[in-house]
Amino acid sequence: MPASVFSAFFVFTFITAITPGPNNILALTTGSRAGLRGSIPVLAGICGGFLCVMAICGVLSISFSVLSASFLQVMRYVGSAYLLWLAWKTAMPKAGGNSGGRAGAGFMTGFVLQFVNVKIMVYGMTAYSAFILPYHDSIVALLAGMCFLTMMGSLGTVVWAVAGASLQSVFQRHACVVNGLLGAMLVGCAWSLLDQ
Repeated sequence: MPASVFSAFFVFTFITAITPGPNNILALTTGSRAGLRGSIPVLAGICGGFLCVMAICGVLSISFSVLSASFLQVMRYVGSAYLLWLAWKTAMPKAGGNSGGRAGAGFMTGFVLQFVNVKIMVYGMTAYSAFILPYHDSIVALLAGMCFLTMMGSLGTVVWAVAGASLQSVFQRHACVVNGLLGAMLVGCAWSLLDQ
């Protein structure tokens, strides 16, 4: 891969990983409610699911030149429904449900989110089809791409969890407003999936 293409690839992955999306909003919410240590299960779920989805995207990119439009349409609806459920859970946390400083989101919440998160599917398919496969079409390139994409996505999510944990006292003082804003951001993510 030429240096100019690699630099464009790095910028693409960095910007996609750090911008708001379902993973980052869930990480921010969990970090603000449970702190960094309490958000480890959901971060592990996000990372594990992300790796699986990147593997699937790599295989599909090799198998098909473009992901089926009907599959993406179904995933938009499924993903939007899941994001709306997460928005409800974020905006309307149970009273006293934060026992011991733990948030309700755990490994499975983060893991399952990846399989309905169209943002990372598009991220993976774009990265493989535009940056990786035109230059390297081996299994080694597929595995290296999968690991790199997962690492970048996971780093972005960890940054958001750290931000949530760092601003935990601010979020707790203004919990209703913060939870409402984060829930609204997830509704915005769901709307953007349907509006494509």
